[in-house]
Amino acid sequence: MAIYGVLVLALIVVYFILSVVSRNKYDDFITEMNGQYSLLFMAPVSLYIMNKWLIMERFHTQVSNIQQKMIGLHGSREALKHTRMFIAQLISIVLVCFLGSFLIALLSSGDHVMFLAGCIFTFIIPVIMINQLSNKEKDRKNKILLELPELVNKIILLVNAGETVQQAIVRCVEMKGENDSPLYAELKVTVNKLTSNEPFGHVMNEFSKKCGIQEVSLFTTTVLLNYRKGGQDLIISLRELSTVLWEKRKSISRTKGEEASSKLVFPLILIFIAMMIIVGYPAISIL
Repeated sequence: MAIYGVLVLALIVVYFILSVVSRNKYDDFITEMNGQYSLLFMAPVSLYIMNKWLIMERFHTQVSNIQQKMIGLHGSREALKHTRMFIAQLISIVLVCFLGSFLIALLSSGDHVMFLAGCIFTFIIPVIMINQLSNKEKDRKNKILLELPELVNKIILLVNAGETVQQAIVRCVEMKGENDSPLYAELKVTVNKLTSNEPFGHVMNEFSKKCGIQEVSLFTTTVLLNYRKGGQDLIISLRELSTVLWEKRKSISRTKGEEASSKLVFPLILIFIAMMIIVGYPAISIL
């Protein structure tokens, strides 16, 4: 029991020393990430540990996996910053869990089983968080792919009506209004750049990089290759792209339906077992 008390005290002292050493070193970076991650009050210590122990370099494979997910969520330009902050958040959670493990063992009169259970949770929680990150990336990608065919069709109609590609994109964003769609959130940034007279090619390339999805890259490439020509060449290219994107959308919808069906299997099994107990218990109780 005494050893756990010493470990709790040692961990608190080490954390206090690290918080003094890392004070004000990462304020600008943490302020930029404010509201997007939890345990930000521990971020200076976690970032200091990450940089001092070269965690991103030593665990290059795992960090690359996380960064790929961040590219899908935030684009290639912002991915590194979010990767650093996510790893710092993982370190903060591991520190909190270790402290909790020591405290639980201390309060349970030095029960080693409770300490081991706490350590198991310490390693399980980061794995769960990384899986949640994968789910967020997949969900964002699916939302973009579901809305992209509609966007392409709208652009085709507007260009056929005499609008330029730039005007068509601006009109699509205006018609959509306020929306939590990740595709239109990136398009709003794109439209703001276009209205500021930034070069169209540069803006579209930035849009493609921020989305970080192959189908969006295909859309921007098609537009950039044909928008100068305009007319039927652009329309034909966009129609061919629209056909491909609609097939992709059907595939995603079909997959979602299959996932929903598989998720219903477990509740149905529970309901079946409950019904068997309800029906069979009176007969068993009579015997």
